[in-house]
Amino acid sequence: MNWLERCVSDAERFLRTQWRQGPVVLRPDDPPTEILTPADLDDLIDSGALRVPYAGLFTKAGAVPEAAFCPPRVVAGRYLEGWLDPERVRTLIREEQATLQLRYVNHWYPPVRQLTTGLAEQLGRLAEAFCFYSQPGRFGAVHRDDGDILVLQLSGAKHWQVFGGPTDAGWQPVREDDPGPVLLDTVVRAGEVLYVPNGYAHTAQATEDGPSLHLTIALREAGAGHLRAELQSLLSSGLALPARPLDDADLTGTAAALLDHFRVRLDSADAESLVHSARLHAYSSRPTA
Repeated sequence: MNWLERCVSDAERFLRTQWRQGPVVLRPDDPPTEILTPADLDDLIDSGALRVPYAGLFTKAGAVPEAAFCPPRVVAGRYLEGWLDPERVRTLIREEQATLQLRYVNHWYPPVRQLTTGLAEQLGRLAEAFCFYSQPGRFGAVHRDDGDILVLQLSGAKHWQVFGGPTDAGWQPVREDDPGPVLLDTVVRAGEVLYVPNGYAHTAQATEDGPSLHLTIALREAGAGHLRAELQSLLSSGLALPARPLDDADLTGTAAALLDHFRVRLDSADAESLVHSARLHAYSSRPTA
């Protein structure tokens, strides 16, 4: 299945004229809204199988303490914590207008994993998925994400504002207090897809029409830390050296063998391959620079 086509309709045109050009709302003919429906979300909540940190709740006051919705369990004599209680979750959503966030859905929900795996193969990037079930009027702070994002509106509608991209290579994927002028101000409705280029600041608010359910697919971009890690892996591949050379001559010989190995590995490397590998192995938590 061509998952990119289902998200953007014309993949070739999208990559040629819209990718990294600016934010845009796409209206694909066959959006993959079936991968996680409101009924599916109800079933996940009722299953009692959701747990932190894959799931969390947020209100206007901030993150809801785990103890408020994850009472301890005893299973086969073992004391377990962090499992969501369906009744408490629904009470917080209903009475406190809490937003439910499901993190890294591709790790544990096969239909979403199929989508992210397909997109990763087509775009040559690590793809991760996050689900948000928001109540009318709830909004998030303006922030930047580390990677391009495709926002698939599964049900309801959400009002988005997208600002410009970062101007400093040292930017971080955190809250943005001075994002500049708005580039796109629009409501994204069920079946539509919002594309936000890497690092562009954005915020969203569920409309007053009812709850909003959307899936954010983060297409991770590599940074300098990822490139360093991939280069280190490349240089170390196939390297076998004695742990403790016996004398000065052995130590010098080992150093010479190490340098020869690095020279051969570097001669076989190129920048494009290094970038491609770093993108596939990039991870969402930012590495130490």
